[in-house]
Amino acid sequence: MSAIFGILRFDDAVSARDLERMGNTLAHRGPDGRKFVADGRIGIGHCLMRVNQEDFFEAQPIDDAAAGLILAADCRIDNREELAEAFGIGPAELRDMPDSMLVLRAYRKWGEDCAAHLLGDFAFAIWDGRAGKLVLGRDHMGQRNLFYHKGQDFFAFATEIKALWAVAGVPRQLLPAQVAHVFYRTGGHRSEGATLYAGIAAVPGGSVLVARHDGTFESRRYWQPQACPAHEDRDESYYLEKYRDILSEAVACRLRRLTRPAALLNSAGFDTAAIAGLAGPVVTAQGRKLISLSWLGGETTKIMRGDIRPWVEACRRVMPHLDSRELFRKSEQPFAGIERVFLACDGPGGSDRKTSFYLFAEAAAAGARLIMDGYGGDYTLNPRGLGALARHLRKGQLRRFCSELVARLRMREVSPWRVLKNEIVFALLPRSLTNWHRRVRRIGSPEMTRAAQREIEGPALKQLRKRNAAEAKLNRETLPITALQARMMYNLNLICRGPTAAGSTPAAAHGLDLTRPFHDKRVVELALAIPEDLYVKNGLNRYLARRALADIYPPEFQTRGRVNDGVLDDRAIRDMAAPELLAEAERLAGSEKLSPYFDFVWARRMLAEPNRAGRTAARKNVALRALLMARFIEWFSGPNA
Repeated sequence: MSAIFGILRFDDAVSARDLERMGNTLAHRGPDGRKFVADGRIGIGHCLMRVNQEDFFEAQPIDDAAAGLILAADCRIDNREELAEAFGIGPAELRDMPDSMLVLRAYRKWGEDCAAHLLGDFAFAIWDGRAGKLVLGRDHMGQRNLFYHKGQDFFAFATEIKALWAVAGVPRQLLPAQVAHVFYRTGGHRSEGATLYAGIAAVPGGSVLVARHDGTFESRRYWQPQACPAHEDRDESYYLEKYRDILSEAVACRLRRLTRPAALLNSAGFDTAAIAGLAGPVVTAQGRKLISLSWLGGETTKIMRGDIRPWVEACRRVMPHLDSRELFRKSEQPFAGIERVFLACDGPGGSDRKTSFYLFAEAAAAGARLIMDGYGGDYTLNPRGLGALARHLRKGQLRRFCSELVARLRMREVSPWRVLKNEIVFALLPRSLTNWHRRVRRIGSPEMTRAAQREIEGPALKQLRKRNAAEAKLNRETLPITALQARMMYNLNLICRGPTAAGSTPAAAHGLDLTRPFHDKRVVELALAIPEDLYVKNGLNRYLARRALADIYPPEFQTRGRVNDGVLDDRAIRDMAAPELLAEAERLAGSEKLSPYFDFVWARRMLAEPNRAGRTAARKNVALRALLMARFIEWFSGPNA
C-alpha cells in the first residue's frame, strides 16, 4: 500500500506547493519516502510504503525521459513472470525489478490497454508527454482506490479524497443526495464512481480514464465481472480442483513476497477460515505465523449473530500456523474519538467504525503491513444459495427438489415451517411482491425499518429520499430470488462501480494494505462459471468449499449450518441508553443546519425507550445512526475538520 497523486494543468505550470501539500496529506501512506516530479503543466507524486520484497527497489515517480513518460503506481502485480516473458526480461533482471517498472513496460507495449494485461491490486497514473495525455487505471475489482477532480483549469487525482482537498480550487462540499444514500444504505443506486462530495469522483474498478492537456477526458471499462470461457461447462471434479488451485494461488500471491507477517480479520466463517487454512503452507515456509484477529464484541456481550468462539477455537486446533488473537472492548461512549474515524474514512464510515479501528490497530502493533479478510466469499466461490430449493421447483426438477428438501430438513437447523416460508414460498413470489414487502418493512438495510425512518427523517431528508428513489426506479434490481448467478453478477458489478474498496482507507490510516483474495479476478471469473446446481447440494450450501477444502477446514465445518456466526459490528460496545446520547440529541435539536435532515426530538424518544430486543433495538439503532450522521455533517462543516 502506497499512494499516488498529481495535477495536470490546462492553463499554467503546476504548483510545487500544491503537490507538496498533497504528499503531506498522504504521509501515513509513505513511511518509507515521498517524492514528486513537476514538469511544466504536469506534476506526479508517490508515497512509498514497502510491503513486498521488490518494493526495496522502488524509486517513484519513474521519469522515462527517452519515452516521454512519467509513472506513479500503487500496485502489487501478481503475473510478474508472465509479463517478464512478454517483455523479454530474464529471471535475474526480474528479481530486482519493482512492480511499477512492469506497469511502465506494459504501457510502452500496449498503451491504454495495458491494464487488461495486469493481474493484481493496482492503481496507476502515467503521463504520456508525446501524446499529451494522462492515463489513470484501476484494478479489475477496484481493490486500490483512485479519485479525481476535473476543474476548469486543471485535473487532479489522488489515492485518497483528502489529498484532493489540499489543492487550491477543489471544492470541499457535501452532496445532500449522496448523504441520503449513505444514511439509508442505498448506495447501490448511486451513479458509477459517485462520492459524497461535489466535484470528486472515483475511477471505477476495471476502468481506465484518460485526461488530455486540452481539458477533455474520457473513461472506459476494460473489464467487467464475467465467467472465464475456459471454466464453463465442466464437471464437478473440475470445479473442485480449480476451486482449490485458484483460491490457493489468490491467497499465496498476496503472501509469498511479503517482508513482514500478514494479518487476517478472522470471523472463523467459511470464507475467512478458507483463507486462514490455505495460507498455512506459505507462512510456514517463511518461518512465520499468520496473525489471526477475531472480534468477540463487548466484554460481557456476544457479537451480532451468536458466539464465534467455538469456531475460532476449531480453526486454532487444526491450523497451528495461526497466531490467534481474540479482541473485545468494554462498553464506551459512541462518540469517543469519532472525529478521528471521520478523518480516516474520508466520510462517516460504516457500522463497524470503532471495531475496525481496534482490529487494524492490533494488526499494526503486531508488525503487519498487509491485512486480508473474507469479504466477497458469499457472492463468489461460497454462495449461501438462498432460493436454491425454489429454483429446482421452478425449473421442474422435482426429484432434485425432493431430495434436497429432505436433506435440508434433516439438518434441523430451522423449523420446516421456516424452510417452507422463507426458502420456497417467498422465493417463488413475483419480484413485485417481494419488492413491496421489502419497501414496507425497511429501506436499504434490515436495521432501517420504514416506521423508524419516517419518524426520524427531517423534511429535507424526506425529499432527498423520494428523489433518490425516483431516480433509482428505472435501474432498480428486479432479479428473482431464484436467479442465483445473476444476483451474484449484480453484486459484483456494484463492487466494481463503487467509489472505494470498503475498509481500505481506515486500514491505510493504520499503515495497512487491505486486500481481498475473494475479489481476485481469477476467483471472480471461476465463480461465475460454476453451475448453480453446485451452490447447494445434499442440503449443504457452500458445497464446493466443504469438499474442496475438507482437509483444510476443521471437521465441524462439514455439518455446520448455513448462517455464519459473527458480524463485524459496533453494537456490542455501544451503550444505547447512555446519557450522552440523550444529551447529544438535545443539543442537535437546536441546530438550524441539521434539523432539516433529522428530527432529533424523535431521536431522543427512541433512545429513551426501555432496552428490548427486536423492534425497539432497531429503532434505537436508527436513532444512533441519525446522531452519527449529524455529527459527521457538523464535523465536516466545521473549521477543524
